[in-house]
Amino acid sequence: MKNKQREEYKHIDCGDEIKRLNRVVGQIDGVRKMLEEQRKLESVLMQCKAIHSALRSIESRIVKAHLEVALDEVVKMDKKKNKVEKLAELEELFKYAA
Repeated sequence: MKNKQREEYKHIDCGDEIKRLNRVVGQIDGVRKMLEEQRKLESVLMQCKAIHSALRSIESRIVKAHLEVALDEVVKMDKKKNKVEKLAELEELFKYAA
């Protein structure tokens, strides 16, 4: 039985994100190998920087997808109390993404 797709996943291409994550895993393996081979530390650090950048990009894309869904929900809400709760939820999300 296939699980129902979560609403926020409709705004993101999971296949693309998984490819990006697999690339990061490859970069991490590459850094391990570079250290084992005692390659120049400057080169190792450049690869680490690339890994951080790739992860930030993935994180940004995930936050954007979540934000799109949340904003759609806020626009559809009638009660101010519900909007305030949803905005508090978004504020919490940004704490994780910062």
